[in-house]
Amino acid sequence: MISNHLDKRTGGSPGHAFTRRAQRQLMAAVALGMFAAMPAHAQDASSDAEADEIIVNADPVGLFKERNSGTVTGLSKPLVETPRAVSIVGEQTMERYAIESIDDFITTSPGTFGGSFFGVPGAVSIRGGKADNYFRGFKRTQNDGMYPTPVTSSSRIELVRGPTPAILGSGRLGGLMNFYPKTAVLDEQSLSAGPEAIVGFTIGSYNKKVATAEYNHAFLMGGRATGISLFGEIEDSKDFVRNREPRHELVQASFSHELPGGFEVEFGGMYLNTRGYYQNPGWNRVTQDLIDNGTYITGRDTNMQDTDGNGRLTPNEVNAAVGTFFGLSNIRQFVEYFYGAPAANTAFDLDTGVGTTKLSRRQQFLSKDNEIQNAKTFTGYFDLVKTFDNDSTLKMQLFYDQAKSKVFVSSGFASDLDADVFEGRLTYQRKDQITDDIAVEMFVAGSHRIYDSVAKANYNGGYLVLDRRDLSVGAMPNDIFDDPFSSEPGNIGIGWELNQKSRIKTTGIAGVLDLTLWDSLSITGSGRYDHYKSRSIDTGTVIFNPADGNTLFHSKEGSFSYAISANYKTPIGIIPYITYAESSVPSTDEAGGAPASSVRKDSLLRDSDLFEFGVKFALLNNRLEGSLAHYKQKRVVRDVFGNFAGETGKGWEAEFRFLVSDRFTWTGAATIQDFLIGAPGTCGSGQGELVVIPPTRLGIAGTAGYGGLFAALNASCLTELQKGYRRNVTPKEVYSTFVTYTSPELSFGTVGATLGTTYVSKTGGKIANAVVLPSYFNTRAAAFVEIGQFNLTLNIDNLFNEKYFTPLQGVYEEVGVMPEAGRTFRLTGKIKF
Repeated sequence: MISNHLDKRTGGSPGHAFTRRAQRQLMAAVALGMFAAMPAHAQDASSDAEADEIIVNADPVGLFKERNSGTVTGLSKPLVETPRAVSIVGEQTMERYAIESIDDFITTSPGTFGGSFFGVPGAVSIRGGKADNYFRGFKRTQNDGMYPTPVTSSSRIELVRGPTPAILGSGRLGGLMNFYPKTAVLDEQSLSAGPEAIVGFTIGSYNKKVATAEYNHAFLMGGRATGISLFGEIEDSKDFVRNREPRHELVQASFSHELPGGFEVEFGGMYLNTRGYYQNPGWNRVTQDLIDNGTYITGRDTNMQDTDGNGRLTPNEVNAAVGTFFGLSNIRQFVEYFYGAPAANTAFDLDTGVGTTKLSRRQQFLSKDNEIQNAKTFTGYFDLVKTFDNDSTLKMQLFYDQAKSKVFVSSGFASDLDADVFEGRLTYQRKDQITDDIAVEMFVAGSHRIYDSVAKANYNGGYLVLDRRDLSVGAMPNDIFDDPFSSEPGNIGIGWELNQKSRIKTTGIAGVLDLTLWDSLSITGSGRYDHYKSRSIDTGTVIFNPADGNTLFHSKEGSFSYAISANYKTPIGIIPYITYAESSVPSTDEAGGAPASSVRKDSLLRDSDLFEFGVKFALLNNRLEGSLAHYKQKRVVRDVFGNFAGETGKGWEAEFRFLVSDRFTWTGAATIQDFLIGAPGTCGSGQGELVVIPPTRLGIAGTAGYGGLFAALNASCLTELQKGYRRNVTPKEVYSTFVTYTSPELSFGTVGATLGTTYVSKTGGKIANAVVLPSYFNTRAAAFVEIGQFNLTLNIDNLFNEKYFTPLQGVYEEVGVMPEAGRTFRLTGKIKF
């Protein structure tokens, strides 16, 4: 039996009834309008060559530009014949659809939903879990909300759903995002065009300011094709959320050159420096009345005071009011300590200013001067490629990525992460036509990877409370907790509760074999073996199991991953496929390193599997492409406290791209999904994730408990979760549809517009009487004009000013929520030289 406490209400105030009807009608109108606009000749049969020519000359949004990807198999298969769920979002599509961050992929790619970690878009969520970030096919250092991933500086983004392909190494089950930087194109057209420079500037709501500059030059050097690409971006903005001021500088460069003897070389890198993009818990003291009617419970707890006047609560000041329990602060009350509900404690009472009020949606948790976010990353790569006379290729590749970040949230959470990874990879790809009816393609790879990390973080000791702050008043010294970045006289300040240093060395070999019969039936098998050699030590001040601390542990583990797929290309352009895959992936800490507890037990790896079937299609002379897929996956998930739980996910995903005419393009994406957590058992089993709960779950009024924090260390100690439960922070249904119009060449240039909407079903928590976040529509519009070398684009997000919320991910999903921005605009101008 699976419990599900997400009730059947759709929520939302009556005042939104008109806009909701309007958006539903808009979604239907987009579909009907496109069918009406479909020209008769789109249904006429013509040769493939003619169809390709039409697409090249009349694809104003770039929907069909990226038709091939070797990311999944390493083979030369077009995307429509690849037996896995993959979406590619090109640079031009990102511009037309106003894609600025990973949160925006929901408009084009099924299976995705935001991924922001406390409002920082670091890793997109795919099929219910955070995805890995890749750079040109190499896995980067882990970014769970440490800094925003700069998708606007890419030439294209590949979103692969399901297990990491064997050719790329091990990774998270849900999927991955593969980032391709801007690079000079070495083709005949570019070589004859000469150098190109592009300067752009964006202004927008909340004083948004972004400047970009780009230079690309393809030329002949020594009679051989050569390319240079430079890209830079600077942002200095404010934000919808008050006290957040995102700023960043990004530089990207690449050089490519053809060498004698069939060799090519390419190398480049990217540097990013970001600050002011603070992690934000959003609204605290969350009730259904707050979500439905905007009624916020006010009041402050003055039982705990900043007695030394340093502007924050140090551990000694907290302990003086509530005491400790085996070295952990009693400001955090665990259900396990009491084998039932903790009793009310006067130390947690709101005793001043108790009442209710209405909050501005911009007025969220962040303090003005106490939050910290700073991150610096550097990525470098080197490729040497040899193409043989039989068109087989040998690649020798080197990759390096480093990330350093500092984060502090004034509720008490802090992290200082430092990670770097080096990987070398050697691959060989070859295709042979054995007979007229049999073709074989193979891909083999060998790699060695070294991942070093230091993860410092604070959340174990309990000096971290979300509900103490009265958002209507703002941050006060007795709701700002001490941070380990500052120093205090007499060593009364808080130290690093987690201080974990680790190294993971991975050596792997992989192979892919594809057999194609009669140019129709394709059977693909892939396998990979990885050997992991890990070491880790935790010297933090709070270690739950003393056996895990202050000792350097070593482990050696091995894993074999494989996938087998088949697809059949029918004469009418419909291609059914089926895939089964099993893999083992490392379960890592905040910095992507090896937890000392896992290394001690030789249990770094966790198994997962996927079964997927579907159909892809290329119809109407290749003007209509898309896919429909069903999947079922099993994996093990880990929370920040090292608790593990088994999860089963299943869903349907669909997408299409339709070149309706030379003027109109139409896209759509749909997701229906469900994620179930297995039964953790009864209280005392030590099984299940940590769950922070509101005091009302324990029968304590909010005004009597908001001064502290209440939690179950394991989900097994909440009766409604003991038999398993649904993960409701991921919506069950997501639908998007967009249409773009591009005019013919006019006397002054070209104009166009994009209009579309995304529907997201209700979300919420998992405990009894959990708060429900209502479903919503987010409608977007854009208009653009191109006059000679000048381009101007106006984007409007949330056109109907819908009031909606997104859930927090992780342990605070029951007690925090993110109010999202209303109607916003961006105006971008670009000029080419």
